[in-house]
Amino acid sequence: MRWSTGVALAMMLGVGATGLSAQKPQASARPAANAVKPIATVGEIMELMTIPLSNAVFEAGGEAPKDDKSWADVRGKAIALAEAGNLLMVGSRAKDRAAWMKFSRAQVDAAEAAAKAAAAKNGDQLSAASDALYETCAACHKVYLPN
Repeated sequence: MRWSTGVALAMMLGVGATGLSAQKPQASARPAANAVKPIATVGEIMELMTIPLSNAVFEAGGEAPKDDKSWADVRGKAIALAEAGNLLMVGSRAKDRAAWMKFSRAQVDAAEAAAKAAAAKNGDQLSAASDALYETCAACHKVYLPN
């Protein structure tokens, strides 16, 4: 009787120990759940986000929106464009810590100015922000896309 109780107790302790070891944090190659996980390449961010969003801002800077819905649409696209600029500064996307970061930050700032202008429904400010954005894009492309 004692033997079977001892075996049962040993088995329970064994199962308990196995359960505890499974609960221990294990070193793994997976990043932490809150770590940034870049998916898109710089080219994809440019093609899928920066170019279409900046084109919308350029268009609105040339001819101001006519109604509240259009102003809101431009504001949303300018905000998304600013965030695309932030994505260009994340991890391996940053080509260098100097000019690349400066140009990316200038994109964020110009797009933010466009979003504020759209929120204020101010065509002159939107035009100025659009011009600043264009200058930023042209200067960056001169360095990183010389062809």
